[in-house]
Amino acid sequence: MGIAVEAMMQVRGGLCDSIDRIARELPHLNLGQLCSGVDDIRRTALAYGLHPLAQLARGLETALADDGAAAMVLPWLDTMRDAAGCERLDDEAGAIYLAAINVRMN
Repeated sequence: MGIAVEAMMQVRGGLCDSIDRIARELPHLNLGQLCSGVDDIRRTALAYGLHPLAQLARGLETALADDGAAAMVLPWLDTMRDAAGCERLDDEAGAIYLAAINVRMN
C-alpha cells in the first residue's frame, strides 16, 4: 500500500472517530460545541477533497442553523460516517448522499 493511500486511510479514520465522538457525546454537547465539531469535520473533509462528506457536514450545519437543538443529528452523523469511506469524491456522490438523508428524514 502506498504512502498516499495510507495517509488518506488515516484521515478517513480520524474523521470517522470525530463523527463517532460527536454521536457519543451528543447528549452532553451544547449547540456551539456541536456546530464547532461539525465545522471541523467539514473543513478537514474539504482540505482532503472528500467532497461528499463536506457537503453532508454543510447540510447538517444548515439544519442546525435552521432548527437549532431540535435538529435530528444522528441520521446526519450516520450518513456522514458512510460518506467518510466513500471512494467517489465528486459532487454527484455528495448529491446522492444528500438525497439519501432527505429520504431518511421524511
